[in-house]
Amino acid sequence: MLYIYDYLKIRNLARGRLSSFDGQINYAMKKLKGLEALAELHQAMGGERADLPIEESGSAPAEGPSLLYVSRDKKARKGKEVTLIEGFDADLHADVAVETARALKAHCGVGGGWKEGVVLLQGDHRERTAQWLRSKGYTVKHKGG
Repeated sequence: MLYIYDYLKIRNLARGRLSSFDGQINYAMKKLKGLEALAELHQAMGGERADLPIEESGSAPAEGPSLLYVSRDKKARKGKEVTLIEGFDADLHADVAVETARALKAHCGVGGGWKEGVVLLQGDHRERTAQWLRSKGYTVKHKGG
C-alpha cells in the first residue's frame, strides 16, 4: 500500500500538480524511473500512465559561461594538487558555479568547493572534469602543463 501511495505522489509531482523544490522533484523522477513495474500495474488496473519528462543530454547550459579553463595547481597548498575550473563570474554565475562544483565533486568522488569564481577539486582530475564539462555543453580549454 505504501508503494502505491509513493507512486501516486511521485506521479503528481511529475505532472506538476504538487509544487515542490527541485531536490524533491529530482528525487521523485529517480523513484518514478525505478517504478516501471508499478506503473504498468497501475495502468492495468485502469489508471493512466504518467509520461516521464525527456532529459536532454549534451545540450548547452541554460546559463553560465561559454568557455571554461581546466588546470592543475599545487602552489600554496603544501604540495597537494587541486584541479581548478576557471571562467565563472562570481557575480553573474554564482549559482551555476555552486551546482557545477557539487555535481563535479560527486562525479569525481572527491572534496572541493568554489571560491571567487573558481571551482576547486582535490586531486588531479583534469581529464575527467573536462570530459564531464564537455558532456554538459561547455567549451573547455586546458591551461598549464
